[in-house]
Amino acid sequence: MSYLVLARKWRPQTFSEIIGQDHVAQTLKKAFEKDRLAHAYLFSGPRGCGKTTTARILAKIINCKNPVGGEPCNKCSSCQDVSKGTHLDVIEIDGASNRGIDEIRDLREKIGYASSGGNSKIYIIDEVHMLTQQAFNALLKTLEEPPSHVYLILATTEPHKVPATIRSRCQRFNFKRMEFSELAGQLVKICTNEKLEFDEDALQLISRRADGSMRDAESLLDQCVSAVEKKIDIELVRQILGLVDSQIVIDLFEAISRHNRKSSLEIVNRVVSSGVDLEEFFLAYLEGLRNMLVIDVGKDESIGWLDLTKSEFKKLSDIAQRFSAEDLLLLFRMAVSSFREFRGAGQPRYHLEAVVAEAAGWESSVEISALLKKLDSGSGPEVYGDNKGIQDRRSRNTSNNTEVLPEMYADSDNAGTEKDQSCENKVRSANREDYGTRDALSSLGGIGKWEIFLSQIRESKLTLGIWLMSARVMEVKDGSIILGFDSRNRFASEMVSESKNRRYIENHLEKFYDKKLAIEITVVERGNGKKKNETGKKSSTKKKINSNIDKLVENTPMAKRLIEEFDGEVYGVNNKYGRTDK
Repeated sequence: MSYLVLARKWRPQTFSEIIGQDHVAQTLKKAFEKDRLAHAYLFSGPRGCGKTTTARILAKIINCKNPVGGEPCNKCSSCQDVSKGTHLDVIEIDGASNRGIDEIRDLREKIGYASSGGNSKIYIIDEVHMLTQQAFNALLKTLEEPPSHVYLILATTEPHKVPATIRSRCQRFNFKRMEFSELAGQLVKICTNEKLEFDEDALQLISRRADGSMRDAESLLDQCVSAVEKKIDIELVRQILGLVDSQIVIDLFEAISRHNRKSSLEIVNRVVSSGVDLEEFFLAYLEGLRNMLVIDVGKDESIGWLDLTKSEFKKLSDIAQRFSAEDLLLLFRMAVSSFREFRGAGQPRYHLEAVVAEAAGWESSVEISALLKKLDSGSGPEVYGDNKGIQDRRSRNTSNNTEVLPEMYADSDNAGTEKDQSCENKVRSANREDYGTRDALSSLGGIGKWEIFLSQIRESKLTLGIWLMSARVMEVKDGSIILGFDSRNRFASEMVSESKNRRYIENHLEKFYDKKLAIEITVVERGNGKKKNETGKKSSTKKKINSNIDKLVENTPMAKRLIEEFDGEVYGVNNKYGRTDK
């Protein structure tokens, strides 16, 4: 007799033997006991989850001569014929190769014939979503009113491709993806009964590779058993199945967490030299990022959510502590985006090396809300996490006798100071005065108070606050604030001029300054009269500021990446919020 593969040898023969689909098995079992079986069923779910197996068990019990407690006896000739696939009244049809209207018409003609020996005829149509639209239409009437002795069981991995008119005529059962513990437990049971020596970690690795399919898990085990000499160990499984060693991936994350690009590239070289499929390695890298993200969020409880051994969980937990959830999300998104390009790359190794090198240069992320709070508080944003921040870069540049970077976030208490200032403070003063004339701002309580008002507007309505920031306080008279907008920024002036936005600003002005203040909008043409002279006086300062900003961006990988991602442009800084000419 020819060898019977494990997937067929260990196929469940009763409802109680079905693994992971209790909601389906128990319902069908009870329906048979109560004599409430429907004449049409639709089994849907991923591959290898037991759809066809359940259909055969259902066909078995329908024609079983001695059912016991809602289970087939597996001893009568009918049950044995179904198990062997030789029962004349149990007809299995492959929807992929019998998908035309002619095949369905032939089924309709034969379906009315009486059963050969059993009580009923059962038609099992696998991959039913492969039928053509005309074939589905031909099947409609038969599904709705089949002969009393006929049962139809449809199985599919893609239920959304089955027309709604077909789905509505069937009782539908959704089969779930097999859990990691269920797969591993079944493999242990098989190895124990087959008297095979094994390492538990090796069977867990096979279960992980099966990706929720019991049939795949049993087939992979069969493959390893064929190659084994004495014992199924983890090294053998990796070698036979071409899997990536989890320790290599862990080593890669260790190097990335320490920003060690050299070690990261050495690991890639080791992977290439060992002959591991680079796509498999990339997928293992993606899975590792996902696992660390889950560990970071779920902490110790997440061990039950992941398909990891205890040692792997411990190692990834230690590395995950060096990242924030935002960092892991950023790295994951970068990897997913790069994977699409990787699959179509002519030189996948080069692409993988670039991805790994970029990941090893990660910078701690920061939320926009945190940045805005720091802007409003007057402190510079520390966007580098454990790395050196902007202040460190500024002090380092100063020690190297380079130009001092401009202080972009001035302290409002120092407004209007007439004392001698350093170059940095002079730039600070120039930035702040761009909000309006000194006399106008003094009548409003000074520049600092106006900045606080703007920050409150931004907190409540961010876009309105940004538009209002682009205005210059020209004059305050007769209970009105005259705001000047650059002629090239007409959109902001129009948005602030809208009645609802104007009322919103005026209401906040009254609350903030404790008096009624109206706003008037005027557009200032660039290059006319005094404006032109003022611009000319500041031109040298602008050049200096723009030069410093270019240096800052050049030395800040995160800023460069933001500019590339959002197709942005670098602008010079002429006030606290970076509003000036290009």
